[in-house]
Amino acid sequence: MNVPAGIGLQIAATFFFALMSALVRMVADEVPSGEIVFARSFFGLVPVVVWLLWSGRMTGALATRQPLGHVVRGLVGVSAMWLSFAALAFIPLAEAVAFSYATPLVAVVLAALLLGERVPAYRWLVLAVGFSGIVIMLWPSFSHAAVGTGPGPLIGAGLALIGAVGAGFAITQVRHLTRTETSEAIVFYFSLVASLAGLATLPLGWVVPDGRVALILVGMGLAGGVGQICVTAAIRHAPASVVAPFNYALLLWATGFGIVLFGEWPEPLVVVGALVVVVAGLGLIWRERRPAPRIVASRLDPAAVSSGEDANRVGETGTDTPQSARDDAA
Repeated sequence: MNVPAGIGLQIAATFFFALMSALVRMVADEVPSGEIVFARSFFGLVPVVVWLLWSGRMTGALATRQPLGHVVRGLVGVSAMWLSFAALAFIPLAEAVAFSYATPLVAVVLAALLLGERVPAYRWLVLAVGFSGIVIMLWPSFSHAAVGTGPGPLIGAGLALIGAVGAGFAITQVRHLTRTETSEAIVFYFSLVASLAGLATLPLGWVVPDGRVALILVGMGLAGGVGQICVTAAIRHAPASVVAPFNYALLLWATGFGIVLFGEWPEPLVVVGALVVVVAGLGLIWRERRPAPRIVASRLDPAAVSSGEDANRVGETGTDTPQSARDDAA
């Protein structure tokens, strides 16, 4: 364990993911989203494969017991990626990133509905607060459409929000895969499936990029791949519950890139809504990190105490922290 290194790697991951999104924003109006998805996935696979070979974990990345599960997870994940990239053609960078923070909240709901996991009452309260923040973020988009400035902001917000929901489904699938699959296998096969899915859109009409656009496409893939490596390494150096709160630095990087590169200042209501969602997410992480309540020994079955059975039941939540699951799904 090296907690400072884990935190530093997590912050580095947010920088590279924000850089990736900024590069997508640069070409979102010039390149079809399917071609962008292919570039992100294919070139993102390069640093991941190099890293796996260097660390001697390539064999673990190729071994799988659930090939079909990887295909399903890949298709769901690439759909969410496509929607989030498409949203960047309509809304500012920071706003698109802010909507992505709905993913951990959606994942909690889906874990209850699809995986049968028990969701304590406090989680539902946190979810209610988080979703109220999403409504606040959506309000400016409805307002712009109402005053006749065009449906663009509303379309972008809708794409970003649906993409966040799709990412929640991807997280649910990842949680299922982690029962038998390594994190290396999940990352490798997702990038592979996403690359093939993006390549399948070639007949729909790709553009031949000039030198500038080609460099941006390659750069976004490499940035995404390096970001994924940093996330995985961060969790190896420190518990996911420790590094997860630093994932919110992504919003700060995205806001900075948006202002410097595109002159995009986020709407005040979007900032307020994003802060509400962030507070809800941090509250959920903080609550998950609290130790399980202890039960008076006299009230436990002695046999269960000796076997550790009640220790597994007490405070059981049935799920990991939403943010750690989101990191695995990235």
